[in-house]
Amino acid sequence: MNDNAEWLTLIAAALPVALYSADADARLTGPRILSDDMAASLGYQPADFADNPGLWMSRVHPAELPELLAHAATITTAGSFAFEYRWRAADGGERIFADRAVLITDRLGRPSRIQGIALDVTDRSMMRRQLGQAQRMAAVGRITSNVAHELNNLLTVIMWNLDLMTRSLDGTSKDFDRAHIALSAALNGTGLLKQLLNFVRAEGKESHNVEVGGVLAHTAQVLRLVIGADITVEIKTAPGLWAVETSPDQLELALVDLAIHARQAMPEGGGLIIEASNVAARGEATGGNDLGRDAVALAISGAASGPVTSLPPEERAAEALAMVRSAVEASGGRLVLCAPDGNGTFARILLPRAAVGMDSASDAGREARDKSGKNGDATCTVLVVEDDPDVRNVTVTRVGELGHHVLEAGNAKAALDILGRNEPVDLLFTDIAMPGGMNGLELARRALQLRPGIRILFVSGYTSATHNEGSTPGDFLQKPYRQEDLGRALNRALHRGATAAA
Repeated sequence: MNDNAEWLTLIAAALPVALYSADADARLTGPRILSDDMAASLGYQPADFADNPGLWMSRVHPAELPELLAHAATITTAGSFAFEYRWRAADGGERIFADRAVLITDRLGRPSRIQGIALDVTDRSMMRRQLGQAQRMAAVGRITSNVAHELNNLLTVIMWNLDLMTRSLDGTSKDFDRAHIALSAALNGTGLLKQLLNFVRAEGKESHNVEVGGVLAHTAQVLRLVIGADITVEIKTAPGLWAVETSPDQLELALVDLAIHARQAMPEGGGLIIEASNVAARGEATGGNDLGRDAVALAISGAASGPVTSLPPEERAAEALAMVRSAVEASGGRLVLCAPDGNGTFARILLPRAAVGMDSASDAGREARDKSGKNGDATCTVLVVEDDPDVRNVTVTRVGELGHHVLEAGNAKAALDILGRNEPVDLLFTDIAMPGGMNGLELARRALQLRPGIRILFVSGYTSATHNEGSTPGDFLQKPYRQEDLGRALNRALHRGATAAA
């Protein structure tokens, strides 16, 4: 071994790289000097590359080998080349290498040899793809939120008019039935919009005790939109299913991603089943339980209507579903990917059983909502701020029907003009998203400066987390809403804490 080769061997042993050296007029053979750790990660021994000069190039992905050779052929004129390519490991998995080579010349400037280095950048590439996916999801979230906001404004007007129709019509007439069916459809639309908003915004990341059956029911509705009508969705939950401690929105997102993954094996349609069951510590049911504690197992399986298409190798699938694995492991759970077995199972999720029973927050919240629905005795002055004239007219009428005196403004500036007068205002009822350079959050902060005792009720077609930005105090009402929802929200806001100042 010459001095040059000895230096390359020492460098390769100290760093996670593969090195090579070749005569300038020789055909590129790729790295022949690897450390024990790097060779083992590829499924080989270092001696395999030293003894077989063609081994490295034979494992370059066939789709990228011609371009790699074309780059290498230019080195005598360009002086260097750089290229990233996929490389197939011994187990069939793929790694990504960044190959860099330079031309070394002798004292007379004639090409002497090529020195090259191949760096495994698989992890970096995976992170880059995950970042790109996250950025795309953020863009989809912004677009969906904007569209949903406008749709919720429209549904607010539609639902109010349908509410009036159902109250004015004979409950036994066909017109009443038609109006009631239309109102039910509008209500279903609002629920679906809220689910989609929660899905794309990934809100509710905080973990708490979750009833899995409820999450699965919501997931099924989203899946019917996402994976297409040719795939049926069936949810199976075992009786007495335990609660788990997780984020419901993150769990829903994980299940949707897994369903999209499973759909690849059913190009001609079929059925998708998500089954939830309890698995005792070290139990054998549903694939076993290696978490060391009681868990709930979620099995995602499918039955294709036509031929089954092979899914990507487990390593590629694990890369594509890295965000799913991260969400599951953040809850202390485990994701297992597998080729479809005899039952058509694609993946399993194990989530640890919650340490305590279901939160009582839902019952407490329901009790609070019921109490807040009682009508107050005093008439209050409410300033309604809404840029959409149709929604503003509906809101002004609705608030007036509840017995309150109503002032109205089409934007934040007009609202501040009203607040700057001596006229009493008990509550500011403002939309959050408004044009004109000042949104509802900033308006509320300015209003509190002018009138420290004023009550705030935010309303929006976006989801509820938006009113917490900047810690501006106030209650929140989600568009679209019905008359009883408005009454409860107004009463809750007006009677929270001390009596509002005039």
